[in-house]
Amino acid sequence: MKTFKGHPRVRGFSKDDNESRYKIHRKIRYREIDCKIFAKRRTIIIPIEMTELHPLLSELIQDYGYKIQTEAFQKDNV
Repeated sequence: MKTFKGHPRVRGFSKDDNESRYKIHRKIRYREIDCKIFAKRRTIIIPIEMTELHPLLSELIQDYGYKIQTEAFQKDNV
């Protein structure tokens, strides 16, 4: 993962970074972890009732700068 000089907030990913990032996305979908991933915004939305964070989600947060948000409403009430 690289950070562009002069713009510390703008981070770009190499081709290898993107491949490993999307591999983690596929693992999350395969294991049916209850979350929504928005890759372009680098955001993960998890249910409010989730008590522990899965290690794959933690990897996205720590290595690739993803942010976690909780759902505002429960699925039953919508």
